[in-house]
Amino acid sequence: MDHPPSSNDCQLCHDTRAWEPARFDHANVSGDCGRCHDGSTATGKPSGHFVTSAECNVCHGTQSWIPARYTHASPSYADHGSRLDCRDCHTGNSEVVTWRFPAYQPDCAGCHAGDFRPGPHKKTSSPETFYTVAELRDCTGACHTYRDATLQTIDRFRQGEHRATRGDW
Repeated sequence: MDHPPSSNDCQLCHDTRAWEPARFDHANVSGDCGRCHDGSTATGKPSGHFVTSAECNVCHGTQSWIPARYTHASPSYADHGSRLDCRDCHTGNSEVVTWRFPAYQPDCAGCHAGDFRPGPHKKTSSPETFYTVAELRDCTGACHTYRDATLQTIDRFRQGEHRATRGDW
């Protein structure tokens, strides 16, 4: 039997009616999960797991391991809510993002340039012109439709057209 080294009383993990499955309460555990979950002492990270230097508890909880949850802390990446799996953007299965449109990274267009349609993004009314994906790479700026090419008089003001958490690209 491969039992992890422990000075705990047996009943903390085992029941007298059945030795297995063992249970463990992580409530009073702090620190690096890998100290115990190294593949020998306790189940470790499975093969094919997302490659990351983050501690387990950044994405996982001890009460509910799946689904993994993560919110980007960087202002460069809008929170997309729970609609996406990490591998939707991190296609190389690691913390490094493989940008679909690298010329526009780290802005919205780095992933969504292929979704851009000029039609709804009118820039001027006379002559009628449209914003380009390069002008709207960070999804700002299209809130104004100007009267003419001088870009001095606003004919229309839009607000809140796109939200990453709504997935309305």
